[in-house]
Amino acid sequence: MQPFQIAVPEAELTELRSRLRDTRWLDEVPGSGWLYGIDLGFTQDLASYWADEFDWRSIESQLNKFPQFRTTLTAWNGESLGIHSIHRRSPRPDARPLMIQHGWPSTVYDFHKVIDELAEPSDPDAPAFHVVAPSLPGYGWSDIPVKMGYGPAAIADMWVELMSRLGYDEFLYHGGDWGAAIGGQLALRHPERIPRIHMTMAALPPGGSAAAPQSEEERRFFAEEQEPYVRDDAAHRGIHGTKFQTMAFHLEDSPVGLLAWIVDKWWILADIMREDERPRGGDLYRRFTKDELLATVAIYWFTLTQSSAMRIYHEATRPPAEIEAEIGGQVRLREGERSEVPTGFIKLKRGTPLPPKSWCERAFNVVQWTEFPEGGHFPAMEVPDLLLDDIRKFFA
Repeated sequence: MQPFQIAVPEAELTELRSRLRDTRWLDEVPGSGWLYGIDLGFTQDLASYWADEFDWRSIESQLNKFPQFRTTLTAWNGESLGIHSIHRRSPRPDARPLMIQHGWPSTVYDFHKVIDELAEPSDPDAPAFHVVAPSLPGYGWSDIPVKMGYGPAAIADMWVELMSRLGYDEFLYHGGDWGAAIGGQLALRHPERIPRIHMTMAALPPGGSAAAPQSEEERRFFAEEQEPYVRDDAAHRGIHGTKFQTMAFHLEDSPVGLLAWIVDKWWILADIMREDERPRGGDLYRRFTKDELLATVAIYWFTLTQSSAMRIYHEATRPPAEIEAEIGGQVRLREGERSEVPTGFIKLKRGTPLPPKSWCERAFNVVQWTEFPEGGHFPAMEVPDLLLDDIRKFFA
């Protein structure tokens, strides 16, 4: 474990500002707002702030207050990758290890509001945790893989090795987005290491005929309730899961292009709209500051990881038989199996839809189910107090 500090060279900051100021702007249909994607006026305002007012050094300092490390892990395919993680140990003797995992379009910065409270809660009666927040392979300050095969199952195996290296034989787990997909694989592949998992998505579908809707509530969910999300959110999943590299040339070369691609997803997935504003209204600044939005975009920009971050969509959608043949059976996906690890779910008000509890129970051993009255796909940023309360309740 090598101590690590973030230090973006000043020349990169200067170059970024120059690129932002030289942006070629597109036209927009007057009054279209967010109908076709991110709003032009919103984007110009945020890009101008990024160029002239955003203080990256403040974000850097904020993250560098957390103990960070890099270590080299060897994946199933023999590739050695340097992996970045925050490891915030608690001073409490009763603290237990807890891994918290981001997905896309997120980074470890998502958790900056909750890490200290998890490790040293202001309430002495609240449970305390040794917090480990890794950057996924190809994300942030983790190395970019040059070989294929880094889907949720392969990453789950790497995270078990990471936690062993930190001295934790067992660990608790919280994840959303790809963090939930990895959590499901941890529960299937390493149940002896994971006493409990806590997630905001059900990443393991029930196996066989059990996956089909079996109640009116389930049928309504798959026919109606998730339809707006699938429609509005289909673009990035389709591109990331197929020919992502074609789009990546644009995203890695244009900071405004990267900003637009990432921030549009935050607009779709966050809880920012009132009912009278659907489907084109909403205000991201109800939940996030400009600095918070740009911190995430800037991390992808400075680490040149948007392209590699998209790969997990492609890896996760490849046929299991194809992956197992490629890796010689070393990484079994075990699709269709039920996880018996006690699991807690949060049903977010907005964002990735969570199927009804009855459907999730056919894939997971659900022992806690919480429906948040507010908050979207980024609960650690949007509603950190609600998330902290639910994590504490579940792991207490």
